[in-house]
Amino acid sequence: MLSAFLYKGVEKMNRISALVIGNTTIPVAYKGYTYSRNKIHSKNTGRTNTGNMVGSILAIKDKIEVTTTPLTPTQAKAIDDVFNDKDNMFQTVKAMFVDGTQKEVTAYFGENITYNWIGTSISGDGLIEPVRIGIIQQ
Repeated sequence: MLSAFLYKGVEKMNRISALVIGNTTIPVAYKGYTYSRNKIHSKNTGRTNTGNMVGSILAIKDKIEVTTTPLTPTQAKAIDDVFNDKDNMFQTVKAMFVDGTQKEVTAYFGENITYNWIGTSISGDGLIEPVRIGIIQQ
């Protein structure tokens, strides 16, 4: 469960420093992620004719949205390979935290991703603007 490692009590959140997708490390920008808890409602959830809310909650799922640092083409390809994998909708992603801990989660990459070329690094590799990745708990 994402909340078990993203949210360590109200008083402390352990900041994610990077995601590992396959064998590629994707750096996460400082303060570059948001975390939300989302209720999944049953089919009978809604409003009655008098306006009262009815129904039940099936589950609470977690979602993180991370913003990367500028990416190399290799890092962008690792993200894109996972995003484009139609045969494997749920992927295992490892989160690396600033305190050195690591956790894995099976998740769905649920957002659109846009890559914008920003230039060339000192090493001659291309650079791509930071991207925002939405990862939703299975």
